[in-house]
Amino acid sequence: MKIIISGKQLKVTDAIKTYTEEKISRISKYSDAITEVDVVLTVEDTKSEGPVHKADGLVYASGTKIKIEAENKDLYAAIDDLSDRLERQVRKYKEKQKDHNKKGTRQS
Repeated sequence: MKIIISGKQLKVTDAIKTYTEEKISRISKYSDAITEVDVVLTVEDTKSEGPVHKADGLVYASGTKIKIEAENKDLYAAIDDLSDRLERQVRKYKEKQKDHNKKGTRQS
């Protein structure tokens, strides 16, 4: 599984990259079909709330794309939220694949 991490209006340091890779790599245990994960980290400056960090994730898995967005005032919290939500969606995708395969079996 290839993990691509990029930043918009944010410099991705080695610490951020390592932390993100550790969190995102957890989803690989749910499905071998995942080929690539793109993570885009951004920071937006809002007048009312101050800086808001966003983490957008796009998972490519055998003909399917799973897109998740998370935002928080803290970058690491946004990455944690993204990781948890991606994990949930990939688990759901895997269950759908299992159910789909079970329905296709013939019974005599």
